[in-house]
Amino acid sequence: MADRIPSLGRGDIESLILQFLVRKLVAKSILSPDDVRALLVDAATHLNVDGGEQTPQAARAIVEEDLAPLFLDATSGDPHNNG
Repeated sequence: MADRIPSLGRGDIESLILQFLVRKLVAKSILSPDDVRALLVDAATHLNVDGGEQTPQAARAIVEEDLAPLFLDATSGDPHNNG
């Protein structure tokens, strides 16, 4: 099998699986939305954009504007929503 699973038309399957997994963990109260945001900020801080890591402020902006909606949108209002 190839190292990477091919894209299936609606985006990268690995990203979709990761988003679904995080939503399930939030729905089951294993992770809180704040836990997810903290993980995303940590990851976004290490993004190499424009030749270096992001400042904490830039990382938080990336999370709130781009990443959090992908991981929390289906679960943020209802902790029992299964995404």
